[in-house]
Amino acid sequence: MSGARSPRVQALLTAAVAIIAEEGLRGLTHRAVDGQAKVPAGSTSYYFRTRQALLAAVVAFIAEQEVADIEAATVSEELADAPPIRQVADSFAGVLAHWLGPRRDRTRARLEIILLTARHPEGELGTELLRARERFVGQAQRLAAALGSPDPEEGGRIVVAFAEGLTYDGVTRPGPDTTDRAALRRMWEKVLLTLAP
Repeated sequence: MSGARSPRVQALLTAAVAIIAEEGLRGLTHRAVDGQAKVPAGSTSYYFRTRQALLAAVVAFIAEQEVADIEAATVSEELADAPPIRQVADSFAGVLAHWLGPRRDRTRARLEIILLTARHPEGELGTELLRARERFVGQAQRLAAALGSPDPEEGGRIVVAFAEGLTYDGVTRPGPDTTDRAALRRMWEKVLLTLAP
């Protein structure tokens, strides 16, 4: 967990995320992370002996941060008395606006890693990503059940698929609606309304 990491390791993982976002996975080396983090040569390899170990740590690091973002999500003040579906839509919109705005590099890095693991889903990295995704799916299924979905399992998967689609679109084709919370909320509301009875 992130609380158990030293500040040095946190800095190395943050640097690794920045490199992946900027240069893709081909740019990720122990030496590059040392340089990005401005630490003595050999620091990254001391903590992460192999590139695979470094990548696995980056996946866990990103997943933990995204879960924290979801858990910290709030509803806009002006929607305090809005219907529950609108509040949930606003909360989701806030998270996505954050991921595609201030945390855009982290989101780009996650997508780069997902594309890599799609070619080797059976590896340790694929397993770690699948574990993170299933955690999101579980949260979404509980949400679908709370909204009264007749099929929360399917509803949760729809929510996650929609979130992933918006994320991919926002990273690869950024536009005026990418980080516009109100625009994202309207889209989310339409999707969530299909889950309610």
